[in-house]
Order: sequence, then structure tokens, then C-alpha cells
Amino acid sequence: MERLEMERFRMRIKEEYVKLLDLLARVFAADNYLSPGDTDDNERLSIARGLTNKFIEHAVTILHLSRGINLYLPSFKFSLVDSASIDVLARASLEAFLIFHYVFYTPKTKEEKDYRYWAYKVAGIAERQNFPATTEEFRQKLENEKIELDKLHEKLKSNAAFQSLTPKQKNQILKEGRWKLPSWRKIAIDAGLSEMLASHMYSSLAGHAHSSSLSVVQTVDAHINREEEQVISSSMGTMNIVTANLIHEYCELFPKTQEVLGKDHEGSYIVDWWIKVDRGLNEFTNIG
Repeated sequence: MERLEMERFRMRIKEEYVKLLDLLARVFAADNYLSPGDTDDNERLSIARGLTNKFIEHAVTILHLSRGINLYLPSFKFSLVDSASIDVLARASLEAFLIFHYVFYTPKTKEEKDYRYWAYKVAGIAERQNFPATTEEFRQKLENEKIELDKLHEKLKSNAAFQSLTPKQKNQILKEGRWKLPSWRKIAIDAGLSEMLASHMYSSLAGHAHSSSLSVVQTVDAHINREEEQVISSSMGTMNIVTANLIHEYCELFPKTQEVLGKDHEGSYIVDWWIKVDRGLNEFTNIG
């Protein structure tokens, strides 16, 4: 791209970031979609909504950070665009979408839905079991969660989808708390994301989350060369692709929301456009 074209594209990224985030928020707020009688499914769908809300909050914070920060301390003034934190939040947002896809969107049968959700829930509870109890109230909470954990283990053992796994895979879920067997990359490819996002962009974002040496150099260079805007454009463009895919899957999982999407012709076009942009990245970059 020529410089003028690149500037226009960066402007489009920011403008459509706001429109996609607004559309996702309106879709999310349209209804609570909980049906009377089906307690298990209601719990599962309520967690799917909670995950979407987490994504929205990350996206709102990214938008806020992209507009710059001015903070005064007693002896120092901060005035910057925090591109590193934007990358950390973009990575968390991408993973939230991948969890939504793998745990809630992809499963079609009740057995598969239950298996993936229960494994996801088991991992969350098991993670806290080794946390030291510093109060009687927290100790009781851990004991109650241990009872729930045991019940979930029994549910999984009687689940046909879980029973089809190898002994090693079953052990990874029950003993190691590993809720997903495929890698993040494989889940991303299954969700239709390009190899560029699934491998390369994810790796770059993860580097910032883990403070890799390369991410530190990139952040310092961006500040020195005043290239923060270029850096955040890449992350916000990634967010546009992920948000568009989440809107598509959310409306599929909660059919009543399709009315909101259907009435917003501009929003529907933007969703489709960013999904197509990512689909074309493999061919454009000659990878995948």
C-alpha cells in the first residue's frame, strides 16, 4: 500500500472498530435468551454471555487506550499511547472468542455440548483447589467447590463424547484440568481464521502478554520512533476481524439476535467485509 492508502486504511480500522463494537453491544443487549425449564442449558448459555461481556469490556478498554493516556503522578507525567497493553488485551479478546467458538458455538449434539462445557468448568474449579485458604469462609468455599468438582467428574465419566476419548485425554481433563485438547491455533483455524491470525498474530500478541524480549524491543522502538499509531492499527485491525466473527457466531448461537443484525445493513456489511479480509490473508501473504 502507498502511504496515503495506508493512512486511509488505518482510519477505516478505527472507524469500523467503533461500529463493530457498538453492533456487538446491541446484539448482546437484545435479550437474555434464557428459557424456562432447561436449567443446564441456561447455565451454559449464561456463561457464553458472560464470556461475550468479557470480550466487550476488553474491547472498550482497547478503544479507550487507543485515544492516549495523560496521567500525573507527584513527580512524573505520563503521556502515551499504551500499545503494549492494547496487545495484551487483544490477545485476551482473541482467546475469549476462541473459547466461545470451541466450548459454546461448535458443539451440535447435547453430549458434545455438555462434555465441552463440563470440561471447561472443571478446569476453572480445579485451578483454585490448590489456592491456600486464609479464612474460614474461603475454606468452606473450596470444600463446596470440591463437592461440585467431584459431581462434574462423574457427569463427564457418563458422557458419551467424553467416553470416546483416549485414556490419556481423559486423564488430561480429569487430573490436569486441561479443558481443550486442540491447540489455540487449531481452534482458530476451525473458527475460519487465517493462518496469519491463528499463528503469527497470536504469537506476537502472546509475546507482549509474556514480556518476551522481542516485545520489549518493539515497544521501546515504537515509543522512540513515535510509531504507536501504526502498532495499534495492527492490533485494532485484528480486533475488527475477531469482533466480526464473534458477532456472526453469537447471532447463530442466539437466533433472536439475528433481527438486530438484519436491521443494521451497514453493520452487516462491515461484519462480512472484515471476515472476508481475514479469509483473504492466506492468499495475500502466501501462507496457510
